[in-house]
Amino acid sequence: MRLFVALPLPDEVRAGLARWVKSCGAQPGLRWTPVEQLHFTLHFLGEVADDRVAEITAALGGVEAATFPVAFERIETLGRGVLAAAAQPAPPFAALAESVRSRLRQFTAESAQSDRAFHPHVTLARARHGATIPKASALPALPALKFTATCFRLYRSELRREGAVHTVAGEWKLG
Repeated sequence: MRLFVALPLPDEVRAGLARWVKSCGAQPGLRWTPVEQLHFTLHFLGEVADDRVAEITAALGGVEAATFPVAFERIETLGRGVLAAAAQPAPPFAALAESVRSRLRQFTAESAQSDRAFHPHVTLARARHGATIPKASALPALPALKFTATCFRLYRSELRREGAVHTVAGEWKLG
């Protein structure tokens, strides 16, 4: 199964991002992320054998982190094909991502391993085949969105013809 660990967004933050998307007007070159799938990825594991899930959940159970504030900073483009809402890379946010990454490295598919620094962002849209992402400066300003991170989740991502479907496979509270 295809797995990743993420920080979920509260309903009011997802609603704020949905309003922002609507304010962008028609963008035929973009494939918007469904609002219910908006999240901050902490670690992508890739394809993992079903019989390893219990070990993965046990490893995640050992992650200790306090709640922390999250504030969105700006809209940005990542590479040539992703439009994202970036958050302030607060030390507790990066520490949580690193703790998750280090505990799951042994379970992570080699093709999914990355030594890139943690860059907290929510993928809002991807460019359709052959299209380009508009410059962030050409889009409306991102509203001030803030929340307190209180948990992280393990998700199963199932790729379907109509798009990916994410299912919660586990949740751990921050304290």
